[in-house]
Amino acid sequence: MASCTSFPLSSCLIALLSLQMPTEGSGKVDKRNLVILGTKAELRCPLSFWMAPESIEVKWLRTQKSQASQVVHIYQNGQDLYGEQIPQYKGRTALVKDNKEDNFILEIYNVRLEDQGQYYCQIQTGSLSKNATVKLEVAALGLDPYIHMKNYEAGQIELVCRSLGWFPKPQIQWKDAHGEILPSETQYLDKEGLFQMESSITVRGGSPGNMTCSIWNAALGQEKETSLLIADFTPLYIIPSTVGLTVILPLLGLLVAVGIYIIWKQRRSREKLLYQQVVEIENLLSDHGKEKGRLHKGLKKHRAELKLKRSAADAGWRRARLHPVEVTLDPDTAHPKLLLSEDLRSVRLGDKRQNVPDNPKRFDFVVSVLGSPSFTSGCHYWEVCVGDKTKWVLGVCSESVSRKGKITASPSNGHWLLRQSRMNDYEALTSPQISFRLKDSPRRVGIFLDYDAGFVSFYNATNKSHIYTFTHTFSGPLRPFFEPCLHDEGKNVAPLIICSESQSSEEFIYSKLAPETSKGDKVTAGTGNGSIPTKAGRTLQDIVSSWPSDVTPALQGLRAPSF
Repeated sequence: MASCTSFPLSSCLIALLSLQMPTEGSGKVDKRNLVILGTKAELRCPLSFWMAPESIEVKWLRTQKSQASQVVHIYQNGQDLYGEQIPQYKGRTALVKDNKEDNFILEIYNVRLEDQGQYYCQIQTGSLSKNATVKLEVAALGLDPYIHMKNYEAGQIELVCRSLGWFPKPQIQWKDAHGEILPSETQYLDKEGLFQMESSITVRGGSPGNMTCSIWNAALGQEKETSLLIADFTPLYIIPSTVGLTVILPLLGLLVAVGIYIIWKQRRSREKLLYQQVVEIENLLSDHGKEKGRLHKGLKKHRAELKLKRSAADAGWRRARLHPVEVTLDPDTAHPKLLLSEDLRSVRLGDKRQNVPDNPKRFDFVVSVLGSPSFTSGCHYWEVCVGDKTKWVLGVCSESVSRKGKITASPSNGHWLLRQSRMNDYEALTSPQISFRLKDSPRRVGIFLDYDAGFVSFYNATNKSHIYTFTHTFSGPLRPFFEPCLHDEGKNVAPLIICSESQSSEEFIYSKLAPETSKGDKVTAGTGNGSIPTKAGRTLQDIVSSWPSDVTPALQGLRAPSF
């Protein structure tokens, strides 16, 4: 304890916990749980949570031979997460906190045969974790056995006992009126994982009394049995005619009575079995209806959430547009290979390094340039025209970021940047990077910085949709960041253009795409066939034809932004 006085209290607490807690892979306790098929299983994690439940992560995994662990249920940050849950357990699990035992209970509803096996429980906070295994066993108690007469021969009767719906494999046996076990022949059939059995015995004349068929489920410790009364009967012989009628007629009457009784018993058993099957079908249809209702409700909720998110994104973009700011490029920070327009609103990558003064502010490895002004408070919104470019990097960075040598862009290094890496592939430069795709590629990107609230949001200004948002507690000045990226075999030579609301869309985009146009050739909006005349009498086509060959292909299909 003396050594902890020089460290923060939280560090000492974590160190003490790491000395008392087992490492991952230890603390496993084998615990068997036997559940009847179709009921609810409660698997108690044999681990106590040592911190507040909202600050820990609880995982229940399914382990099977020759397979990787499968997610059954995840509890994190005080709520249940169902995104990574395997389909087998969708809508069938819940996690309950047992405050008396200081542990968690996993509830599995409508247990199936495939649910039995090993489950892996893990409780984790930070780098500290506990885990254990729990075994689930499933059993099914089948239908009552029923007995019928299969065959009758001179002097003997063959009785058959049948039942279905048992698991695991049960034990079936015959007993006579004295409780003695009789030899029998038994066959087992597998019907969708459940056992169906048929056992037969032969009863000979002179063995009257109750014949009992019993089935024993060892896992549940339960037994079901059915008895059949067999009257004494005499084997048929060829009798002299003098006594034939006195013997044959009573015997025939007895056989008829026995036959009627057996038929009645068998019919009653079949009616009972049919009734049970009808009840099972009705239960299945009811469960199906409930599941369908839950799915419909979930789909309706998902659509409502999606609509709400779209409305929120649209409202966020409209709010951002209320805080426009005029942004220009800072030539003192531009990499030597970057070409900036005279009004410092467009930048593209040149073919060779320019002879520019080296200063501490200039990037010498990353082909980037910063914008002005810098921001230390308030809300600020600007838009950048990216047109049909296939690669670009935009966002904000700290004034104090390194300008020399190779730089790893991440929020921890003072960068909050969005990158287009291919035609429809985008990356948020976090650590690690987050990759995603957009349905519609933006031709104009809106960037909104709320310094005081601590977030940087990116919008597709073409269709007014939200792209991505960084959250951070900012300190120190922030500046706009621009990187037009490499030419990508001639497909990415177009410049990045800072949009301005003080100009019309066509006038703005063409004036920024023509860095070689002289100061006297101010572009104005044109009509008719699309030719845009300048004060010098030159059309836009004349200007474009005079540009370098590596710029013209990139401008094909470029549309003017609209505000």
